[in-house]
Amino acid sequence: MMRKLLIVAAAVAMPVAALAAVTTAGTAGTAGAATAAKYKTQSCTISGKVTFAKPGLSYDGTLSKSSTSTATSSAKATGKGCGSGTAKSATLTSEIVSPSTNCNTASSPPGACSKETATKFYVYDNSSSLATSGTSSIVSSLGPTGLKVYDNGNPVTAKVTSSGTTAVDPGGACGSNVGFQLKGKTSVKTLTYDLLLCITGDTGTDTTGSFYNDYIESSEGDNSIVIATGIFGGSSALSFTDS
Repeated sequence: MMRKLLIVAAAVAMPVAALAAVTTAGTAGTAGAATAAKYKTQSCTISGKVTFAKPGLSYDGTLSKSSTSTATSSAKATGKGCGSGTAKSATLTSEIVSPSTNCNTASSPPGACSKETATKFYVYDNSSSLATSGTSSIVSSLGPTGLKVYDNGNPVTAKVTSSGTTAVDPGGACGSNVGFQLKGKTSVKTLTYDLLLCITGDTGTDTTGSFYNDYIESSEGDNSIVIATGIFGGSSALSFTDS
């Protein structure tokens, strides 16, 4: 059930998405820049959050004039060599753009469509939209530029593809939590990456601090819950393997 619900992008988008960053064109610098330091196998701890378009995720969703909505991910990669040069950390940010639901063409219009007008007939951030467009939104938003990250202090571009981007269900790499995993090639021929974004917590209206529990309750019809942010934690990490 959860894979069906989270196929996101919190976005992570994830958001991963996050979503999630989840996830992240940002302050890493220019990919492939010449440097004397060598690339190496290493791992960075990830912390941060994905902020959904205001007011956040809810069962009915929110009406809008726009055919898209944007979630913002802000993640910090921490560890020796995880920042530029000798820096031990780097803050990475990205935007995940997701399609909104057209109330006039949707086969099962979200609850917010009951209040549509001649100019506002799109709905975003209803719980089911996270399931249907989350992962694809991560790929379409980050695929063209890739993820700007660091390995051993060197700027690297991590490539984002549909085959390398998946939702993580409870019982998987995130333990009892959910999240997203992005992995594959980088701009360095010998270097591959694995970005795991576990969404362990949340903030918002009538939230409990557990993203998974609140999202399930919301998707099953509790419209009092509005999830404003998803928090990255747990096993979240960015790893590199140099062959």
